[in-house]
Formats: sequence, C-alpha cells, structure tokens
Amino acid sequence: MDWSVQLGGSIPHVLSFQPANPPVRPASTVNQSRANAYDAWGVCAFLLLAIGLIYGQTLGHILLDYDDNIFVYGNPHVAPGLTGDGFRWAFTEGPGGEWYPLAMLSHMLDCQIFGLNAWGHHLTNVLIHAVTSIALFLVLRRMTGELWPSALVAAIFAVHPQHVESVAWVAERKDVLSGLFFVLTLGAYLGYVRHGRTLGRYALVAALFTLGLLSKPMIVTLPPLLLLLDFWPLARFGSAIDRPRSVVPVRQPGLLRLVLEKLPLLAIVAADSLVTLSTHASRGVTVEWKVRLGNAAVSCVRYIVQFFYPVDLVAFYPIPPGGPPAWQVAGAIAILTIVTAAAVTGRRRFPYCFVGWFWYLGMLFPVLGLVTLGWFSMADRFMYLPSIGLTIALAWGAARLAAGSPAGRWVLGTGAGLAIAVLIACATWQASFWRDDETLWTHALACTTDNAEAEVGLADALARRGELDQAIPYYRRAMEHATDYSPFNNLGLLLARQGKIDEATTLFRRAAETEPKAFDPHLNLGLVLAERKQFGESRQHFDRALEIDPLSVKAHCGLAHLLCLEGKIDDGRVELERAITIDPRNIAAHNDLAQVLAHQGRIDQAIPHFEAVLAADPNYLPARIELARALAARGRTGEATAQYRRVLESDPNNPIVRQDLDNLHRRDAQPPKP
Repeated sequence: MDWSVQLGGSIPHVLSFQPANPPVRPASTVNQSRANAYDAWGVCAFLLLAIGLIYGQTLGHILLDYDDNIFVYGNPHVAPGLTGDGFRWAFTEGPGGEWYPLAMLSHMLDCQIFGLNAWGHHLTNVLIHAVTSIALFLVLRRMTGELWPSALVAAIFAVHPQHVESVAWVAERKDVLSGLFFVLTLGAYLGYVRHGRTLGRYALVAALFTLGLLSKPMIVTLPPLLLLLDFWPLARFGSAIDRPRSVVPVRQPGLLRLVLEKLPLLAIVAADSLVTLSTHASRGVTVEWKVRLGNAAVSCVRYIVQFFYPVDLVAFYPIPPGGPPAWQVAGAIAILTIVTAAAVTGRRRFPYCFVGWFWYLGMLFPVLGLVTLGWFSMADRFMYLPSIGLTIALAWGAARLAAGSPAGRWVLGTGAGLAIAVLIACATWQASFWRDDETLWTHALACTTDNAEAEVGLADALARRGELDQAIPYYRRAMEHATDYSPFNNLGLLLARQGKIDEATTLFRRAAETEPKAFDPHLNLGLVLAERKQFGESRQHFDRALEIDPLSVKAHCGLAHLLCLEGKIDDGRVELERAITIDPRNIAAHNDLAQVLAHQGRIDQAIPHFEAVLAADPNYLPARIELARALAARGRTGEATAQYRRVLESDPNNPIVRQDLDNLHRRDAQPPKP
C-alpha cells in the first residue's frame, strides 16, 4: 500500500509507519544496546566520582578576598539573598559595572540558602560543573553516535587542571553557569536539527543561549560555532567523508540558508555585546594595540601548551613590560598559521580536526585581550569552553588512528586512562591552592616573576592577619613594576592605620595619578585630607569618587564626615540618609546617622538607627552604649539599664559604662523638684 497517498501525498520525516507485526530485533542487537546504556551510565558515574575527588576539598575552602568579596560576601545587594532590590541591581548595574545578571542572581540564591557559609557556595559551583560535564557527554554522544570519544572529551573537560579556576573560585560562578547553558543550547540545537525544525524548538535554542549570555558573554561566538557543527558532525552541508554513522543523509539546506538561520541568534549577540562593552568601558585600562595583538597570538599558543602540560597554572598572569618578545610573537603567528592551514586543507578527511581547531580559536577570540579588560595576559578560566574544541580534535583523531586495530584500541584506551589519572592528580593539586588568599598568591609568586597582582594579593592577606611588617615589603616590591593603582593605594591604607598620614597621602596621590578613573584612591584622599583639615581638596576627591560610583555608601559616608567636620551638620545628615537609602543594611551608615541625630538632639530619631546597628551586630558595644544613653535621655531608665548590663556582660570592667550607670542611679535617687 502507498501510505504517502493514503495520508495526503507526503509523510513527515519524523513519522514512520509501524507494521502490525514488527520484526523481532536480533538478541545480539538488544544486548549491544543494553551494553551501550550500561556503558553510558558508567561514564556518568565516573565523571561524578572524578569531580568529587578533585573538588570535594573546596567545601573546606574559604571565600577569598579576590573578587569573592565583590561578588558575594562584601556585596550589599547579594549577601542578603534574593530581594527585589538585588534583582533590579543585577539587571541594571552589576558588580563594578560588569553585567552578569543571571550569575549574580545565582549568588543571591546561594546566600538565601546557605548564608555566607563558604561550603555552600563552593558546592553549587561543583554541582554545576558536574552537570555540565555529564550533559556534554550526552550531547556529543547523541550528536556523533560515538560513545567512547564523547566520554573522553567529557572526562578531560571534567578533570583538566585548566578548569580548576572556573570551579574552585566562587566568583567564577559566571563561567560554570554560562558553560552549562552553552552545552544545553547545543543539545537544544541538536533536537532542532534532528527532530523537526520548528519555531518552538528554535525558541528553546534562543532562550538557552540568552540565559548563557546573561551568565557571562563568553559564549557570544556560539552562532558561528553552530555552523561548524552543521559541517561536522551534523552533516548539514558540505560532503565530509567522515560522516557520523548516526546521521541519516537528508536534503541539505544549503550554506546560505544555514547562515540566515543563525541571524536571530546573532541579533541576541549584538544586543548583549552592546551592553557588555558599555559596562566594561569604564575600567580605565589602556594597552597599546601592538602589545594586544602580540599577546593575543602568544596566548593562543601558550593555552595549547598548558592544555598538554598543565603545570605552573596561577590566578594571574601579568603582561610582560612592552608585551611579549618579538621572537615569541613571530613564532606564535607561524604556528597558528600552519595549524590553521592544515585544518582547512584537511577539512574533508579530518572534519573533527577542522571543527575542533576553529571551535578553539572562535570561542577564545572574545577574551584574547583585543578589547582590553585588565592587565593580565591570559587566564585559565578562559579555557573552560574553548578547550572542548581541542579535546574533540584529539579524541576523534586518536579514535580514527586506532580504528580497526585491536592493539591500537588497547593502546588508546590505556593511554587515555593514564592521561585521565594524571589530570585528576594535577587538578587535585591545583585546586588545593585556592583554599585561601595567602596560599593562592604564594603559589603565583613561586611560578611567575614581576607579578604585582600576586604581590599585592599576598600583602593584603598578611595585612588582614595583622602581619603589617611582613606585608610592607611585598607592597614596595609591587610598586616597582605596578601596572595599576593597587600597591600604592593598599600600602597607603596600611600606613594610615599606623598613623603615618603624610606618607599615606603621598601614596594615595600616586595611586590617583596612576589610574585617574579608579574609585579607591579618590575616596581615600578625601578621607585623609579631611582629617588634615584640607577641606576644599578633600571635597574635590569625594565629588570625583561619587562621579565614578554614585552609589558608593563609603563615599557618601565619607562626604558626610567631611561636612560634619566643616560644621555643616544638616548637609552631613542628608548624605548619611542617602547612604542608607542605597544600602539599608549598612551598619556604618546607620551608626553615623544615629550619632549625628543624637548630636542634634533628635534622640527619638536616633534610637531606631542604633537599634538597626545592634540588630545587625549585637556585639558592637559602642552602639549599645550610645543607645543606652539615648534611652536614658528619654527617661527610659529600665531599658537603658538593660543595655548597659548587656555591655558589662562582654566587658565587666568598662569604666564608661560603670560611670554612666552610677550617674543614672544617682539621678533616679534624687527626689523630684517641687
């Protein structure tokens, strides 16, 4: 019977007629299918086990002062958990003007669930990485029909030391989250291609891609990557010899149609790129184009070297003064040209090498430093997704070499197993360096030279521990080859704490000259100049700080302090009220405003602010003493006495409290005046 005629002339490719008595599948085929399913489950279990072995230790790590403070525990919009204000902030401002709204919402959710307990935040990173690794395996297996090359790619992705930074660093949540949505987008695209190119399936691709971009714009080159996958393994155009056996030949849509198919995704990319470039444009980092181009070429090759030899990986790679040497640039360009030419020439015989190589180059392109985002030459986290391309070329190339030879397959399997074991050991070692700031930066200094960022990071860690004398030499060494303001600014803060105001002021000025668009030097200059009664210049720096960051609570509080020193108490009160409007949970702003209101005799208005301070920090004794005095001034003797006694529980010999209590009791003992 002609079923196409009976059904109206055509049968969609997604439908097929099943006869009443379907043929029985041979037992060998059923057994093979069952074995493949068991193998797939085994691969997933191995991925979970390997990731647990490497990253289980991170549950005992702390939140670092290296950006974790900006993204999580020191961020007033994130630390309180999920709030309406935090949601608005994530989509309109972001940390330091950077736009990662979905990643920031995930940090808020962690704070909602775990508070600021570091283990919970680390656990989320590890779980996202595990899910991404398993999803990558399943998508590649479905896309190519080949289990073991897909398993090898996913295993290397799961355990490679280059990926430790993305997983072990809580602030890099944006990396693992965008990676998850990237892989899910590939899976949705596979469903769109294989199971019906419908509007709904395309909308799912676009939605997942958008969520990935909202996590981190690293995946902006996904639309051209989909064209690569159209070539291999999806075989939607071209005539690749190595067509995956799972792909049933269908009428090819043509290259032009495939390009037009990606235009809506490119429109999403354009919108996201405009937002990203506008938010990153204010960082004040300028690097010559000659240095940028040279560094981009050398970094491309260095990433590959580290992919095969992952040692001496650090949190920060400084740009050499003047950029990489000319011979390195020339050598890197030659290597990249040769490999690219070979990939293009062999694209028919070895399509997986062609796709893998351009996957690597394409996904790495946005972070090669051509648009300068910082004073670093490269970063391990940038290889989180580009390395998949190298692994695809490696896995399928090795599989083809070993095909048809039992000995070759044995050698390949043994070699892959040994490589995975070595990578697990290296990644476990690498993850241990991320347990705290001091360990992280000590390791970086052991592996690099002239690394001012690492020297400042280690000095900051020592200063937080109170080891000021040990910190100062690292700050001074960093000043010798500093590329930004931080060593001058941070050493100035340390000296100010030691009472060396003149030297601190000089360093703050040097920091502001080094990076005029930096917020911290202007804030600190405003504070120290206010203490030196240089009110006019102090006001200029506070105004500049607020111009750079209008929503800085510290700047508003600092300006309020200056105004109060000038005798402009009402103006100072207004600035403090603005600070509390920006961050209603800020203890310092509430305490300062309470002090100002009490000074103005507005006791009833001051009391709620003292109470807000103590609600956030019950052990802040100065606020408790001031609250007791305010209550006593309002005749609420019993409440005042209770507050004083709370202070004495922590500080039994506090002379101020005992004197206040004596005065309070004498006042109550006096007979009322006639």
